[in-house]
Amino acid sequence: MRSLLGVFGRTVERRAVVPGAAVSTGTALVVGVGGGSLIAEQTPAAYVVNGLLFGGLIVGGAIAAYRARESQLLCAVLTSGPVMVLAVVVQIVRRFGPGEAVGALGLPLVMLLSASLASLGGVLGTLGRQRRRSLLDPQQPRRWRPGGPR
Repeated sequence: MRSLLGVFGRTVERRAVVPGAAVSTGTALVVGVGGGSLIAEQTPAAYVVNGLLFGGLIVGGAIAAYRARESQLLCAVLTSGPVMVLAVVVQIVRRFGPGEAVGALGLPLVMLLSASLASLGGVLGTLGRQRRRSLLDPQQPRRWRPGGPR
């Protein structure tokens, strides 16, 4: 089985996306669906649940970006895909279920928020990666030594 996929003309590694998506989706399932259904809105506990959800998306994106060899940001954003699907299912159940109605902008807002939090995690994950440089790398500035050529 190949571990590489092509998305938008870029190479995406499954070994990077799957663990990040598992963390993001697991956090969304356990904290968001499980804990969010037990807690009333506009309470301090609801803010804790939202913070944990945001943290799970950021950590999932960071894991994907850290493990990817190339296209780190794309790998990080792809980790929010299963969370978006889960959000669609939850919004449909809430819309047609016996609960409160969902606002018209609820679903697009959740999708944009999850993608942007995963990309924030991707930026943090790429910062955590060490970049190995060659001694002859032209991007690396040369240091001036006393007595040496200028």
